[in-house]
Amino acid sequence: MGKVIGNFNIDECSKTVYDFIIKYKTIILITFIIGVVVNAVDIFTIKFGVDSELYTLENSPKIYFDTQRYGSWLLYYLLPFARYHIISQLTGLFVLTIASLLTISRHNISNNAKLLFMVLFITYPNFAFLQYFYFQSAYNFMGLLFTVIAYRLIEKNNIIAYIIAVVLLFIGISSYQANAAVFLSVMMINVILDYINEKNIKQAIICIFKAVLFLVLSLVIYYILIKIFAGNFNSFHSSSIRYQSNIIDNIGNLITYLYRILISYADNSKHTANIVVSIILIISFIYILIKHYKEKYYLFLILLVIGFIFAFLSLNIFLGGFITVRAEIANGFYPAFILMLVYIYSSKLKLLIYVIAVCVVFYHAGYIAQCQISYYMTYKQDETTAKDIISKIYNKYPEILEKNYKINIIGIMKKNTPHPLLKSSGIFEVSFFKWVEDQRRMVAFMKLHGLPMDVKLGKITDNMKKEIKTMPSYPNNDGIKLIGDTVVVKLSD
Repeated sequence: MGKVIGNFNIDECSKTVYDFIIKYKTIILITFIIGVVVNAVDIFTIKFGVDSELYTLENSPKIYFDTQRYGSWLLYYLLPFARYHIISQLTGLFVLTIASLLTISRHNISNNAKLLFMVLFITYPNFAFLQYFYFQSAYNFMGLLFTVIAYRLIEKNNIIAYIIAVVLLFIGISSYQANAAVFLSVMMINVILDYINEKNIKQAIICIFKAVLFLVLSLVIYYILIKIFAGNFNSFHSSSIRYQSNIIDNIGNLITYLYRILISYADNSKHTANIVVSIILIISFIYILIKHYKEKYYLFLILLVIGFIFAFLSLNIFLGGFITVRAEIANGFYPAFILMLVYIYSSKLKLLIYVIAVCVVFYHAGYIAQCQISYYMTYKQDETTAKDIISKIYNKYPEILEKNYKINIIGIMKKNTPHPLLKSSGIFEVSFFKWVEDQRRMVAFMKLHGLPMDVKLGKITDNMKKEIKTMPSYPNNDGIKLIGDTVVVKLSD
């Protein structure tokens, strides 16, 4: 019989997982390999991404807990190996591959259609923006996988499955709040595919209502834990899950922003081919309305697809428009699902969809490679700067290895003549020596490259400011000076 908990047969569950992997091994392998190739620059170049300097030096899951990433804290405890560079990157990509397959695997569609969906999903550029934080990204993507699994469990009429679903959904959302939009997107994808197959409006509405209740329950649990352990919503991460805009004043801006995402015009979406997908979707809507405008089935289908758009953009809507590009991971469902739908239900357009999908993947892959090369070049420049500053400090003050000195960095590193490989914008060109609002990052980055670990961040007093004003800027040797017990590095005025 096998071990049974409630109505859950553990041995049977294990066999189901094994059979699932064997059944889909080919498309899993193809998708994963494509993901590795597209992200090869990021995976196979050794570097530290934003936040990794702090997470590495902290060397404790406590930092996840302090930022209300309770799911990441738990995953770190269970899977600590997943935070280390190549292992983290490959783990994250494999998890995304499985998550994309689980999203649609239950439905009776061809493996070619599933592969189309998976490849388009895993090559969406927003994941690269999150991989940039690679000491965290594996846990964020595990949270995404748990979110998908949670929805699949909610589909079962089983109390044990429901309990596990709530737990997994909580872990997913508290790993990365943007996974709430992932859950809603997965919900709408499955509701739409079921509706197309069964043509049952009532069942579709019930499924949506049921899933939203589970999401609300998980968010309430997350809210309670934040109130217990954090006390308020003033931290960076917890403040990101509440509405921060005036809904009346900003409704126009929100509509404009969402429109720009769908046509690849907003700053956060110039890197995507969303406009191609949107054109195909609009043409499909027009065709359906002209040919089937009197049929309730097709009209409700259009409403469900619009609901899908609202689902993957739900975080933007909830926060009044703007969110960081790395948090827009649910947007990856947009080209994947829409092109898969057209592929499945328009037999005459299959070849055209193949061509469009290949072009979209190459466009996204090119942008991802460009960003990752820019990041790598910026990192190498920072690495050279850090090692040079440390070398100058050691040459001028060799006793720093024996005495308790502090360090303070003034200003930011001015940008040199643009490098031909630095073509991307935004976070991929952010230098560690430009974090003017957070000198901890500069000091932590230097510690990763040889600065003594016991060197603390010092404060600049009014008396020190007068002497600092007369100092030249680095790379002049005199741009580094010991003032009292603090080594001052002056990058700029």
